[in-house]
Amino acid sequence: MWMKHDSLDPDRAGVTFQRLNDPATMRIGQTAYVPVYANKLWNDSGVDVVSGQVFNFAVPAAEEWTHWRNRCDADGYGSTDYLRRLEIFRRVPKARWLQLIGTIGKSIRSPGIIGSQFLEFLPPSPGRLYLFANDLAWMYWNNRGMIAVRITRTK
Repeated sequence: MWMKHDSLDPDRAGVTFQRLNDPATMRIGQTAYVPVYANKLWNDSGVDVVSGQVFNFAVPAAEEWTHWRNRCDADGYGSTDYLRRLEIFRRVPKARWLQLIGTIGKSIRSPGIIGSQFLEFLPPSPGRLYLFANDLAWMYWNNRGMIAVRITRTK
């Protein structure tokens, strides 16, 4: 069973996203379309994962969000000289600025760097999948926009 969610982003008027009504029943071949907002610390995907399942993530090339004045896609962008000094304070230091990240639960102990595509993701543990744009935890106020992430269970 699918449930539609309207986007809250004014630039996306009329766009709808499909999320699983009952995430525990996500079957092989099912896809969830999840909005991920750049200014949210944690975006709940509505998808529960279990060890042994396999998922693919994809973000269409036209999807972009903004970090201060820097527009980028889900692969994020590299540091300027000024930002390079702050890299160690990013939520996921080895990922790029605003790169799409996934976690199981609200913990960054084992983050997955998704970017615009991540194939054959094997959850390290069971739990709820959360997504976010990589940034400094206290600087989400200057991020804007939303990207649509397609999550497909493959095994």
